[in-house]
Amino acid sequence: MTETFDFNNAPTQRSFDVIPNGTVATLNMTVRPGGAGEGGWLKGSKNGDSEGLDCEITVVDGEFAKRKFWTLFTLGGVEDGHAKAAEISRGKLRAILESAHGTRPDDDSDAAQQARRTTSYGDFNNMRFIGRIGVEPPQNGYRAKNTLDKVITPDLVGWHAVAQIDKPAPSAAPAAAATPAPTSSVAPPVAPAMAIKRPDWAAKGPA
Repeated sequence: MTETFDFNNAPTQRSFDVIPNGTVATLNMTVRPGGAGEGGWLKGSKNGDSEGLDCEITVVDGEFAKRKFWTLFTLGGVEDGHAKAAEISRGKLRAILESAHGTRPDDDSDAAQQARRTTSYGDFNNMRFIGRIGVEPPQNGYRAKNTLDKVITPDLVGWHAVAQIDKPAPSAAPAAAATPAPTSSVAPPVAPAMAIKRPDWAAKGPA
């Protein structure tokens, strides 16, 4: 007897057309560490002349929820153009902090200044904010793609408070999984609790 596979309840195929230009939504930004920069959070370019924060951005709500696009915030490099790109990137990262924490750009209070400080680029990992999505036209044989056009801060129409994911931000990027060392049937010695360190003179022996 021939088995029948019923696809009537399967979902209709999804469209992978770009999200319409100007769409405003809650976005979740995930940092993809590249092992460069302080803490290993940045990613170096292929030729090694620049580095930046490589991010995957996921739409959290609305019609396009769960759709993703990617962006690279250039933060340094050897060419003159890299300095300008870094300035633009730092401005957007500042705006992301302001959008996430509900801080107006013109707020210069101590609390606002503290909200714009981070201890690591890892603080941006899984940060949620309001953003306007743009569209980069097709070029060099590649299809059109979505971009982060503008971060919506509390002074702009469309902003609303965003609940952040409750997670500790690590100070260093996750390291690649190392090959486990061979196991031994003999347990390693355990240092006693409250071990006392021998003074230097005691380790030298008789003169």
